[in-house]
Amino acid sequence: MSDIFKEVDEDLEREKIATLWKRYQTPVYVAAFLILVATAAYNYFETSRRKLAEAAGARFEAASALAREGKTKEAIAAFEAMGNDAAKGYATLARLRAAEELAATDKEKAVALLDALAEDKAVDRLTQEVARLRAAVYALEAGDRVKLEERLGPLMGSANPFRFSAQEWNALDALGADDFDEAERVFDILLNDREAPQSMRQRAAAYRGLLHAKRGPKKKDAAESGSPSGVTITPVIEPADGGGPPPVEEKK
Repeated sequence: MSDIFKEVDEDLEREKIATLWKRYQTPVYVAAFLILVATAAYNYFETSRRKLAEAAGARFEAASALAREGKTKEAIAAFEAMGNDAAKGYATLARLRAAEELAATDKEKAVALLDALAEDKAVDRLTQEVARLRAAVYALEAGDRVKLEERLGPLMGSANPFRFSAQEWNALDALGADDFDEAERVFDILLNDREAPQSMRQRAAAYRGLLHAKRGPKKKDAAESGSPSGVTITPVIEPADGGGPPPVEEKK
């Protein structure tokens, strides 16, 4: 008797499964088809992306070879073409290289290319800041202090990873323009910032020493030392034994 009930239960289970399959077989087939299509599409996309990356890499290497061979105009044209139609990563890198090659002959245009890259919202923030930094370098080489300050300004914030380089270049530009107070102010900021790289702080100390040698003592320092107005103190190097003539004051 128990076998009969067992067979009845099994029949009911099979009928239930058959009913469920009949009801849901279409969604199952559709889901399986969509999975196959998605897998095929993903594989196609990855294959296409890899081929595009390989092609872009070959184009970039060809343009770099032109630059190494001294064919600057051809290299610039190749990099600019990549900047317009290559994959995003290679396009950005090509735009940077185009500006770098162009800077050798036309720094103004190179700065314009880097400014456009720095303002391109489609470019990641780090690359934008690198572009600003490179533009600042070319502005510094061209002696355009206004353009230099415009590009270094956004980089000098306390949270910017390039702030120390920006501060150093700003101070060097001020020193080159004989703006001693500004140069000393920025060098002091670097010297007192414990987060600044040790090598950069050492350079700041050396630059400040050059600044003091170039500028001489400040007027207020001379006043505090008791030197009368209009009098220049000429330093004299004394021998090791402490002898020698005392400093001589010369009136202008």
